[in-house]
Amino acid sequence: MVSFGANEMIIVLFVVFIIVLLLSVLNPAKSLEEGRRNRVKDLIVVGLILWFSPSAKIAGMVIFLYGFGILLYEKYQEGKREVLNST
Repeated sequence: MVSFGANEMIIVLFVVFIIVLLLSVLNPAKSLEEGRRNRVKDLIVVGLILWFSPSAKIAGMVIFLYGFGILLYEKYQEGKREVLNST
């Protein structure tokens, strides 16, 4: 039987948290146009990588939030177009 220490459990939980975060953020980006989808994904992934690096935490957080803001704006515009087209 394999036993994990406290450090290994923290790393596993951290990796699971990152995977869940990426899936929850990048899943709504699937319906965007390809260029915009790639831009959002790139910004979010690079932002997360920098955010969790020891030397560029603030820059990573800003890049991640910028990518997330673009995703929210694009999804808002998509919903707005659907509502206007349905009336």
